[in-house]
Amino acid sequence: MQFSKDITHEDSNGRSYTIGRGLNVTSSGYVLDTPLHLCDPQKLITQHRLGDHSLSYRTVDPRVYDPAEIKWYETGILPPPMYMCMIFARKCYLCGDMQPSDDYIRCECTENYNEGYRFCMDCEPYFRRALYKTLAPIWRLRLESELNRNKTVWVHRTRRDEFGKSDRTNSGRPFRYTLWRVTSWIPRKSMNKHFEEDLICVEDNFAQEPIRKLVSVMDVFFANRGSLTDPNYDPNVDDPLNQVRHMTFAEKRELMCEESAPFE
Repeated sequence: MQFSKDITHEDSNGRSYTIGRGLNVTSSGYVLDTPLHLCDPQKLITQHRLGDHSLSYRTVDPRVYDPAEIKWYETGILPPPMYMCMIFARKCYLCGDMQPSDDYIRCECTENYNEGYRFCMDCEPYFRRALYKTLAPIWRLRLESELNRNKTVWVHRTRRDEFGKSDRTNSGRPFRYTLWRVTSWIPRKSMNKHFEEDLICVEDNFAQEPIRKLVSVMDVFFANRGSLTDPNYDPNVDDPLNQVRHMTFAEKRELMCEESAPFE
């Protein structure tokens, strides 16, 4: 097993901060003192969060970081979810920095519970901001779920025709809406020949056997749009998805942008 050790630096004002991780393991598994060449200033780079010099910064040796960790710190663009097996408990798998303890680590999974993100407290606000870029139209629902983990949202059921077959056409056949719980807010991309959609995972906890499925952010937005002004809103009354079925995809996206909650 490979062990890591933080490299610290003290500036001219006497302030010390972590500048990187040194890897130096003996055959018996003990960590030796960090080799001096890892502290060579010529081999270090200084990174500012999101490339913004008004935000926090770090000085690191890029050779002991994964390229995705370097890129995340500078851009705030999420890498693909990781398979969380054989992991370091104290490592942030976004920025790559080691933390004092696993109490500083947060975790958020995809619809696959062994896949997702492990990140530190410093990266947490930037992780949420990265999610917001996709979830902005339904961000208020995400905020409500952070306060109440049992928060449910309205989701349409799969429609069936008179022969019991799934109806995924623009037929105008009424939808039936039921309450579901979002089990993963990490969006997935769905591609077809006409457009790209973002999907989140929901679960029907009221069924005899829990049912999970992926549903588009757009459908969740329109199915729950009325609840913004009416806390007792029931989409089964006015069938909102059929109300907007004649709108183009671009028109729906424009409306979603106009009504997106601000980031917080």
